Amino acid sequence: MKILVNMPNGTTTLCVDIDQKAIAQECLEKVWRDLGIVCETEYFGLVVNNRRSSIALGTDSNSLQGSTLDGESRNKHWINLRNPLGRHSIEGTNKLHSLALRIKFWVPIHIILQESVRNLFYMQARQDLLENRLLAANWQNAALLAALMAQADGLKFSESTTDHVAEKREHRRGSKRKNCESETESHGKRDEHQLIYDTYFTIRPVDGHQVVPDFGQMIVKEHAKLAKLPSKSAKYWLLAEISKLEGFGEEIFHVPKSEFGTQAQMDISVGLNGLMIYSAGWSEKKEIPYSAVESVKSKGRSFRLRYLSHDHTSTELDLKMPCHRTAHGLYRAITEKHAFYSCETVGSAVQTQFIRDLKGTIVSMFNEDTELGKRYVFDIQRTCREVYDNARRVLHAQGVDIRRPEGVDEDEGEKDCLESRLQSVATDVSAVLAEQDARRGQMEKMVSERISEAFTCRICMDRAIDTMFSPCGHVACCRSCAEKCDGCPLCRTSIDRVNRIFLPTELRPNA
Repeated sequence: MKILVNMPNGTTTLCVDIDQKAIAQECLEKVWRDLGIVCETEYFGLVVNNRRSSIALGTDSNSLQGSTLDGESRNKHWINLRNPLGRHSIEGTNKLHSLALRIKFWVPIHIILQESVRNLFYMQARQDLLENRLLAANWQNAALLAALMAQADGLKFSESTTDHVAEKREHRRGSKRKNCESETESHGKRDEHQLIYDTYFTIRPVDGHQVVPDFGQMIVKEHAKLAKLPSKSAKYWLLAEISKLEGFGEEIFHVPKSEFGTQAQMDISVGLNGLMIYSAGWSEKKEIPYSAVESVKSKGRSFRLRYLSHDHTSTELDLKMPCHRTAHGLYRAITEKHAFYSCETVGSAVQTQFIRDLKGTIVSMFNEDTELGKRYVFDIQRTCREVYDNARRVLHAQGVDIRRPEGVDEDEGEKDCLESRLQSVATDVSAVLAEQDARRGQMEKMVSERISEAFTCRICMDRAIDTMFSPCGHVACCRSCAEKCDGCPLCRTSIDRVNRIFLPTELRPNA
């Protein structure tokens, strides 16, 4: 059986020959051999490359976040790599399958050790930006991303670039022909720089749908700062910039409105730190960290989530998804992303969880150890930390220098063009450290006040506690107040004697 595997850039395709009964992991391993990748493969997964099924799922036309220009669905149905590949057949194709290699777990660029893996991350990041599955923070940020992308693609900046644009502008202004005037009028708000950076003009920020008039000039200014930046380094810094964007690494699932109006339309995003529930056209959002999730269940189209809200009450979210695959995909995404990003290791309950088909269930009644009809629910084998540690060991055994990411140059040109950005980063770090110091000071002050309050006499609330009642053993009063008590003020037990105690200097109020 031949498998066509589409790369993250959407244009390159590899052909893999594999047995129909083989598991999907074998297909992916052949792809890695063709690409020369020896580790860090756990970041990726396979999805069925079927555009018609994607269009059938549909997206909300009013929501730009997570939407695409090519009809690709916002949520992907990942193939389970531990199960036979034949069960993921595409309708109407018995011998030829078309799959897509995509990033399943997004990670910060600085922990990726292989340049080949970084290139795959760049391919998908580029497509996500151009097709608006990932949105910039603002127009200035969009211009920076476009400039980095242009530099990474090999579009070198030169003074002739701006001269060419100025020449085009002067030609348009000086011409008096009607057809030129109509052309100028039709292009109205379209910047002349789009003639050069046309590919990158599809990048959009979160709050912008129409291109601003000076967007091309903004790209040129940012590109000029990166003129000496090598292509490999531009890819690195582009991935570093997108890791700061809202929605980075998130997988979005659309929940339609129910026919009877009991269920509102919403989008559930599963990310690095938890879930985000968007409603009212993405104007309202609720964040649920993984630590607050109590249980997740999926059965048919039904999906149930139980979590702790901010007031520490247990809240249940019961939803009807568009189909059983979407409900199962959401259940699987929450479990696998929580294990990958938040856990030290993948638990046995996750690795061994499986289901059986009807035939396998009947046979298992007589033989519990049978493999017939057995399908694993999850295919995650390592957490993010385990992937990184394993990659370091593999590359070290092959003699690869892992002291810094491969392919990131450190020449003088790069240092010059990034100096201003490093200064801004240093400023941000200083602000963060100052904020941490302020919080630490407030915490220390609060702890000191609580300790002082705890060791202050419960009766006069003035002097420090320096006595203990016997026989109850309570420590509650200063000596002056203790002599006036007939019974313990805490438990009302009769007092036989009052013993003197001496608190450490650090615990004495106003010490």
